[in-house]
Parts: sequence; C-alpha cells; structure tokens
Amino acid sequence: MGNGESAMNKTVDMGRHSAVVSLVMALALAWVVAPTDAAAHPAAQHKDQDNEVASHPLAHPGDEHMIGGLVVQVNSPAEVAGQLPAVQWADTPQVADETADLVYAGTGCTVASYTPVADQVRGNIALVESRVSATNPSDTCPAYTFAQKVRAAQAAGAIGFVHIPGEGEDWRTNATAVSADIPALEVQRTAEAIAVRDAAIAGETNATLTDTREPLEAMSDIPCQGGMAGPFECEGVDLLSFVPQEEFNGAGVSDLWGWTDPDTGDEYVVAGKTNGVAFFRVTDPTAPEYLGELPNPAILEEIWHDIKMYENHAFIVSESEPHGMTVFDLTRLRDVTEPQQWDADARYPLNVAAHNLAINEDTGYAYIVGGNEGIVAPDHCLSGLHMVDIRDPKDPTFAGCYAVDGGPGTAARTAGLDQGAAYVHDTQCVIYEGPDKRYTGRELCFNASENKVVIADVTDKRNPVTVGMTPYSNVSYAHQGWLTEDQAFFIANDELDETTHDTNTRTIVLDVRDLENPTVHFEHIHATTSIDHNNYVHEGRVYQSNYTSGLRVLDATNVDDPDNPRLDLVGFFDTFPWSGAPTFDGTWSNYPYFESGTIAVSGIDEGLFLVRLADDGEVEGTRPGHRGKPSVPGPPPGKGPKR
Repeated sequence: MGNGESAMNKTVDMGRHSAVVSLVMALALAWVVAPTDAAAHPAAQHKDQDNEVASHPLAHPGDEHMIGGLVVQVNSPAEVAGQLPAVQWADTPQVADETADLVYAGTGCTVASYTPVADQVRGNIALVESRVSATNPSDTCPAYTFAQKVRAAQAAGAIGFVHIPGEGEDWRTNATAVSADIPALEVQRTAEAIAVRDAAIAGETNATLTDTREPLEAMSDIPCQGGMAGPFECEGVDLLSFVPQEEFNGAGVSDLWGWTDPDTGDEYVVAGKTNGVAFFRVTDPTAPEYLGELPNPAILEEIWHDIKMYENHAFIVSESEPHGMTVFDLTRLRDVTEPQQWDADARYPLNVAAHNLAINEDTGYAYIVGGNEGIVAPDHCLSGLHMVDIRDPKDPTFAGCYAVDGGPGTAARTAGLDQGAAYVHDTQCVIYEGPDKRYTGRELCFNASENKVVIADVTDKRNPVTVGMTPYSNVSYAHQGWLTEDQAFFIANDELDETTHDTNTRTIVLDVRDLENPTVHFEHIHATTSIDHNNYVHEGRVYQSNYTSGLRVLDATNVDDPDNPRLDLVGFFDTFPWSGAPTFDGTWSNYPYFESGTIAVSGIDEGLFLVRLADDGEVEGTRPGHRGKPSVPGPPPGKGPKR
C-alpha cells in the first residue's frame, strides 16, 4: 500500500521531514507541478445501482444542461467572435467584465513562458494551454493539479487568465494551490477554442471575461413545490432561507459547523470564508441574523477553513498561512443584535496551516489534519493526526502525533513520489462502542488518507497504533467519511474519482465490523455526475454535500440488507442551479445536527442555505444503524472540561 513505515513505528522521522521541506522549497522555486490522481487499486467491488438511478432522472446530466454561466466573450476578430463557456479556478477572484487582448503565452507553466510576450501580456489577458505550446515545442508542462500558473500570469502583469486543457483532458476548477489576485477561467478544448487560440497567435484578439448568470438574491421560506424552490431544483427539501455571501463579506465560503447554546437553546452557524469566519444566529431559520466575523489572521489568505465545537468554543483551522488553530468563546454571541468584528480568545501556534480539524467531544481532544509548515511542507506530525488537548478550551496543549500510514501528501505528490508524509485529509474520532468487542472503550480515528482509509487507535496519545486499513477500487483521493451510528459501517467519499475515472457520483460504504480487516461493503452509484465532498450521518440518514448537485439526503436503513444492501434517496436540494458537471462549484459542506431540524449548507460562491426535510418530524423508534443515542456531538455526563 505504499506506506513505507510499520504501524509500530511511532517516531516522527525528522530527517525525512527536513528532506521534504527542502524538496518543497525547491519545487516552489522551480514551479514544478503535480500529477492529477493517486494510484488506483483495481480490485473489483459490488456496485449498487439502486432505485435512485431508476426513479430519479439526472437533475443535471452534464455540461449541456448549463444555464448561462461563466464565459469568455470573444469580441474580435469577427470570424472567431462568440462565447466560450468556462469554469473558474478555485481561489481566484470573481470575474468583473475584464476586457483586453488575449495574449498567447504557450503553456504558461513558468515565469519563463511569458518572456517572449513580456511587453504584450502586461495589462492584457493571458491565454495558455495545458501541456505543450503551439508555438514553442520546448515549452512543455506536466499535469497541473497544483500548478501556480495563475501566479506566473499575475507576475507577468496579466489582468486575467484563460486556460485550454490538453487533448483528452476535461476542464478543471481545482488547479491552483496558492491563491491569485486575477480571475482564472478554463474553457473546453473545442474547435472554437483552438480557432481563438490561433487568432491570438496571429494577431490581436479581444475578449471579455464575464459572468452571464443572474445573481442570487436573499430569499426566505420557500417550500419545494413541483420540483423547485425558487430557482433551485429540489425534492422533499424546503428552503428556509438563503443569505448571499455578499451580505457577509464572503469572498468564497468553505466549511461550516453548528452550535446550540445550552442555556438559551439558540442555534448558531459558524461558516468559514477566505477572509475569516462568519457567525449567524439561526434560531429562526427563516430570518437568520448575521452577527459579524472573526477576521483571518494570516498573511496569505486561502478559502480552506474548518470549524468544530467543544464546550461552547469554536476551534478554527485554515490552509491560510500563518494561521494556527484559533479559539473563539461562542457564549460571547449571546444577546448580540448587530454585526461586529470579533477577536479570538486563544490561538494554538504549533501548526502554521492545516486542511481540516476533528474534535472528539467525548474526550476533549482535537485532531488537526493535513498540517503544513509553509507552502506545502508537512508539519512536525507529517500532516498526520496532530493531537491537541482542548479540555481547557482557552489553553490548548500538544498531546501527540500519529505520523504513520497516511497518504503521500501534497509535496510528494507534486514530485510524483509515493511517500513524503503521513497525510490525513479528514478524520472522525470516537470512543468505540461498535461490534468489534476487542476495541470497546478505545478511542479510534477513522482517517481518509488520500489513497486509503486507515483506522488508528489513539487512546494513548504518545503511542498511537494502526488498527487496520483498506484501499478500494478506483481510488483517486480518499477524502472524508462518517460512521453509521452503530459504528459498523463507514460511509466514505472519493473527491477525484468522478473526474479521473469518468464515473457518476460514487459513495463507498466500508464494512468496519472487523476493525483490523475493513472491507468494501458496497458502492452506491448516484444518478448525478457531480463530485462528492463532505457527508455526515444523523439518525440513520446520510447528508451529503456533493458540489454541483447540492445537498443529497440518503436513508441508510438498508445498508446491511442481506439481499440488497443499499442507500435510498430521501430528497435533495440543488444549491447550484447552473450546472451539474463534475467541477468544484456548489456546496462545500453541511451541518444536519440541530434539534430543530434545520440543516445548514454552505455554497462556495453562493452563501449560506438553511433548509429542512419536508417530512421532518419525530422519528418513531430508532432507525437501523442508530444506537438510539443522540447524534448531536457532545461530551457524555461527567466529562466536562479540564480545570
């Protein structure tokens, strides 16, 4: 499995860490770029094409269903004038009708690509190709998942950037690892796009980068009727309210989490955004109250933020640098009626940046994952589980590392290596009460680790060990997952399989009843083509944020049916009305744990959605896969904070 380390080796290899840091710095200076996918594991697995496919036609069958959207409007010359549909690269600003000449700069792979057109590109729009320049055969570029092409164009003075993929490549939206200050669009490689490229090479070609979509307005209390709730396709899910990101200084929205005030019962949402986090009181979900923001403390701001709660405090990490883990006392939001700018109550400084965060509220430990020490260098836990004692929330302290059996990490993948870190992209950590009695009462983490899922025993923070691990077929990027409430199954998602393996949206259900030998139980193939992202389990239902197809709600009642194990579609709410294509647009995450039934959903460029299942009510008895205990995270009786 390419781990290169035994499960019993708990010592962080600082020599290897130093080598990785040196490698990363060299790569940054050389502008080297990354392969697009991880190694696949070809073992065949049962695929469940259940009634979602049979009874629910594609809401968005693909690009042909796009309604308006981003375009490169070619103004001249007349023979190539027209619109080229486009997608936007993440972490670049929204287009603002930038109008200028298109200047062809080959691959745009390095700053050197712009040398032949240095005078022409300044103040204009850079037009580049993926792999090989049409004018200079020596100007080549490897696969570009983490290419800093937009930065190179910006450094050359361009005011915009347009990318044409290579032969056989699809357009992408996740091609930047560092944010840029100019908009970057990618068009499909069509005959029309190549004609525009040739015209730009031959002489002056003028274009406008524009968004033809009608902006979404704030809206409230719109039931799902006839398959629509306002402009949003839906089934069985009502819109309670929508807050456009412009109303809370959004600048790109990422993860979110919820908090219920134990004294007042008020419900709150904390949403990550490029320039910080936003606070909302959502007790009345049809009239959410924006309470202000906690600004991003970093110099280099990135969209990736993650938030979790413990003992009335929010803990926040970000890929922004330097960020650390910030702590905010949520009780300060009580009685607030006007938006204001907030400051943090504490900061844990032992990581510069991180991709994600999990908290086990039963034990009072936080698990920072995907930790970085500048650019893409692994932190001292090698981007694995960076364990922090938060039982005193305003005084978080280092507890240990789980730095084995992870993925290769960004730096190694950038260099085309199988090793380089022990990267964990996301995790769920629990006190185990499931069917494998050997581990009852142990604290276990279920890690999505790029090329596999790994189960680790972290009961002893100074001596964590690997319990079991499994790859699965067509693994591209093991992204995230969540346990069923009986802890028998782990419902996982792969963020890149829809694009690298040309599959419909796929959910992988792992059987973890034998923790030391987890296996694939079945795969649920959706009727959609969107990329799946974060999913959570609550009272026997799975709540999935699947980018361009929005929130999908699945019933896990029959997950272990002996004749037909499956997930059944309960309903959906499509937060991205313009496309269902497999791009990194639409919803990032959701929070389904409010007792009121309100579900909070984040839209990357849209804002905050509050929705509710149309038939939401008291559940009689308990659903299969549910222990009958509350799903809302929280410490058990007698396990309060450390004093």
